[in-house]
Amino acid sequence: MKIPKVLIFNFFTKQSFDKLNSLNFFGRRLNSVLLDFSFMLGLVFPIFIVLFIPMFLLITNANEVNILLPMWIGFIPFSFITFLILNKDFFKGKSIAKRYFGYQVVDSRTNEPASELQCVIRNSTIIIWPLEVIISMFNVTRRLGDIIAGTKLVDSKKEDPELIVDEINEKKEVENRAKLILISVLIALTLNILSILPTLVIML
Repeated sequence: MKIPKVLIFNFFTKQSFDKLNSLNFFGRRLNSVLLDFSFMLGLVFPIFIVLFIPMFLLITNANEVNILLPMWIGFIPFSFITFLILNKDFFKGKSIAKRYFGYQVVDSRTNEPASELQCVIRNSTIIIWPLEVIISMFNVTRRLGDIIAGTKLVDSKKEDPELIVDEINEKKEVENRAKLILISVLIALTLNILSILPTLVIML
């Protein structure tokens, strides 16, 4: 079953490209980071709305609601966002934004496109994203995630971002695909649990 293009390039994700015109002063590298993040938000926004509606109905119709319920409902879409960010460079080391701006993640030793596992490891430093953004402003080719994963960012030919849908539908054979997905899910859940842990401790 092929994934329809509209599922990925919907109204909300297309808005992230429209907003780029007002962000030109950030520079190409930082704009790439912002586009990837806003694109992921647009991709998950419809899921968040679907979850929010039943939560709103539950809260308005219940006499007593667990104060942790909104947090756990929000945990689902945010975990999905984290999973997408971890795997955003899965195809050829190029995320949506990297295709748009002309970047590629490559192995720092071989200069070949980074492996899927390297991309996941590289993006797992999302939990310290403010530090990674600052590093990206001063070092365009490598940030902390690159050092850990053994990768670097290089200039590449610009591509139509929508071509990624064709690559997804090609059913490319990936070694240890199931293991890679499991690792991504575990990292996503761990990062999100760590992010809400302080709040849980305070509330409990």
